[in-house]
Amino acid sequence: MSLHTRRTGVAALALLTLSALSSCSSDTESSPAADHKPTTAPPGPSDDNLVAKNAHAYMVAWHAHNPADAKAMCELSTRAHRPNFDDDGGTIAGCRSSYWKDIGAKDDDSTRAPLTIRISHVQDVPASLTHPAGKGVLATGHRAGEDPWRDVLRLVEEDGAWRVEQVEDDDPYFAHTADPVAAILAGKS
Repeated sequence: MSLHTRRTGVAALALLTLSALSSCSSDTESSPAADHKPTTAPPGPSDDNLVAKNAHAYMVAWHAHNPADAKAMCELSTRAHRPNFDDDGGTIAGCRSSYWKDIGAKDDDSTRAPLTIRISHVQDVPASLTHPAGKGVLATGHRAGEDPWRDVLRLVEEDGAWRVEQVEDDDPYFAHTADPVAAILAGKS
């Protein structure tokens, strides 16, 4: 077999392969099944990411400025966590009015150092005697020139969103514990 014949044979084989692949591709593109888009939506943020985002927004609304952003705190809280739950079932308007009495009457502190809030240790937490199962997080806050502080939050799904159900101070007993979330939420009702 001559070199020219081999080259012609290899070229013909390559052309035949490309032609077969091209016809397969064209058949697939024109088939009705290929014209349909997938019925599942691309995955969005995970529950843990949404929990962390809402916990962060709640802590910023509460601590970033004085007075706190009562409207944002109310919107990010479950109805049962709102201070007006026993009065009117936890409406947003009643919540804002209740918070204003406690946190809205303070002086403005716009001269304070900026606040840094870090959310960590997002985890599933079981129900307690008074709170449903949900997700727990550790919120660590700090301002330049001040000592850092930690709060533990329980968030639960309500009306299609992760909302704050419970907030507890980091107990001094857990000051040297890296992840006190489950222990604190289990010990508080």
